[in-house]
Amino acid sequence: MTGLAGRAARGAAFIVAARALMRLFGFVNTIVLARLLAPEDFGLVAVGLTAMQLLQGFSDIGVSQAVVKFRDADRRDLDTLFALSAIRGFAIAAILLIAAPFAAKFCGDPRMAAIFAAIAAYPAMNGLVNPRYFEFERALDFSKEFLSSALIKFVGVAASIAVAIAFRSYWAIIAGFLAGGALQLALSYVWRPYLPRPTFASLQKVLGFSGWLTGVSFMAALNNKLDAFVLARAVGASLTGNYYVGMQLADLPTNELAVPIARAIYPGLSAMQGDLERMRLAFLRGVEALGAIAMPAAIGFAFVARDLIPLLLGDKWAPAVPVVEMLAPVLGLQTLLVATQFYAMARGLTRLVFLRETLFFLTRFPLFVWASVAYGLAGAILASALCGFIHIALNLGVYARASGRPFWEPFWSARRSFAATGAMALVLGIALPLLPGFAQASPALRLAIEIAVGACVYAGAHLALWRAEGTPRGAESAALSALRLGAARLARA
Repeated sequence: MTGLAGRAARGAAFIVAARALMRLFGFVNTIVLARLLAPEDFGLVAVGLTAMQLLQGFSDIGVSQAVVKFRDADRRDLDTLFALSAIRGFAIAAILLIAAPFAAKFCGDPRMAAIFAAIAAYPAMNGLVNPRYFEFERALDFSKEFLSSALIKFVGVAASIAVAIAFRSYWAIIAGFLAGGALQLALSYVWRPYLPRPTFASLQKVLGFSGWLTGVSFMAALNNKLDAFVLARAVGASLTGNYYVGMQLADLPTNELAVPIARAIYPGLSAMQGDLERMRLAFLRGVEALGAIAMPAAIGFAFVARDLIPLLLGDKWAPAVPVVEMLAPVLGLQTLLVATQFYAMARGLTRLVFLRETLFFLTRFPLFVWASVAYGLAGAILASALCGFIHIALNLGVYARASGRPFWEPFWSARRSFAATGAMALVLGIALPLLPGFAQASPALRLAIEIAVGACVYAGAHLALWRAEGTPRGAESAALSALRLGAARLARA
């Protein structure tokens, strides 16, 4: 288990590093585009991208998850996955092309037709990605993903900025998106040479796993991708753009920290399918890691948003600030349980995850529509926050059902992180604003102080609580071991 945990940790480190580099490029891209383009441009493209992502979610067969799950996958399995993926990709592209004129009429903007037509190229490329590329993930070797992710993001950002400077148009966002998709397709074959021969020889085996997973993706798409359509009708393109960008910012800690850790956990859990107790303990170790890293990052981000967003993006993005302030803390709590789906999948309980997503949609969508129509952007933000807590409760139910253990165990695993995050929140939310001259300082200075003080308070509280419990094996001991190893290597260098 120690060797597997070490490989998972190295895998998570590669994914985090790749996403950190991607986010660095993404930050540059967002800052440049936000200053060159208008919120309306982001709102227009958000509708087209949401439509594409919605269709992808509706039909996702989970190629990467299937390759990881089928540890004995042969050519017939891989070629069947490729055939299904290609059919899905071209079907989505065709639907987007057909829907283009109707989207323009629905939104009352003729530009939407061209946006839909251009975005249709991405799912067609994505459907042709080499399935053998995901064998790296099954082996917990994420080094190729690190390299490919960095290259893809760099090319996408370069294309976006070049088009934005030249034309000051929403086409900059689309150009970067398509450039990254084309490079992703090419690299999947460069890193893992393979010539697929489309077949349906393993259709029954693939659908036995992917059938419920497709249902999960369908419901998740309904939960996550309908917001832009609702808001475009309720509040207009400009405020939709602010909500879209605000959600992207609020979701940064989840996407850049929690998701990489959870992805690295999944192959390890799949390798433990014969030992359910080891699998449960490994999942709780993952929850502890998520609580120690991703949760405080998300909650801390909410406290610095008022200074950070205008400083980076400009005052015209001020309506995005409350989106981050309200939703980032809720998303931070949700990060604790982001690996619950992978735990259930490794147990073969994808039906349970499907039921979770279905219940969530039946609760969330009517509430979000009502709040958006009745109260505008503020209503949409509050509805999303409330529904976040509902999703946490549903995930705890999935854990209890899958493990046969009390639902509160994941929260107990992260108890020190909860307490340390609470101490950080008290200092950032109450103590710092009371300091003489703090409110009058420049936004850049306030931001630097908030980050430094928040990090020190959180780390100090975490370490003190860990020592008070007798230094048990956990996230703290793993972090200290990594620091010692790094220091030793530097000393030998």
